[in-house]
Amino acid sequence: MAFAISRTSFPRHHGLLMNGAFVNRRNLIRVRAAAEEKTPVVGKAALVDKIAKDASLTKVQATKAFDSLFDAVQEAVTSGKKVTVLGFGTFESRDRKEKAGRNPRTGEVITIPASKAPSFRASPTFKEKVNGKVAPPKAKPTAPTPSATKPTTPVTAPRPAVRPATPAPLPAAAAKKTTPPSPKFKK
Repeated sequence: MAFAISRTSFPRHHGLLMNGAFVNRRNLIRVRAAAEEKTPVVGKAALVDKIAKDASLTKVQATKAFDSLFDAVQEAVTSGKKVTVLGFGTFESRDRKEKAGRNPRTGEVITIPASKAPSFRASPTFKEKVNGKVAPPKAKPTAPTPSATKPTTPVTAPRPAVRPATPAPLPAAAAKKTTPPSPKFKK
């Protein structure tokens, strides 16, 4: 979109003529911003629709799930806990120190009190997706075909190389029959 822009010859206006109309600098910024393409915003309704479609839920159920998720995140962050979602990011509360500032109208020095602010830090995976550097998906283990598999035997402990000196104990009934009477030793 092209605009013909020229400075006015009237010093009292300090403005611009755009396609024959007078435009001050503030309105020029608005016109330029309107001329640029706006970034589409995805709102709650669009996210709820996506959840309902992907999870095969009704919109009411998806809305309850969505609200429940963000209520839980808000409660945890408000109570001072970190909420980490792997592959997405971390929500946390950060402390802001008290600092000196200026009142823009009067120029007076004021103190801005300490406060807490919620913050979000994106995970490296999420950052890579946003930048278009999507890592190749990890290979999923494939199930072996039945013809290629061999029957597996249960894994047992390895047998010792040398047998123990004492024989393994026999069941009580067999032990009575096979063991000779032990000699009694006198002191």
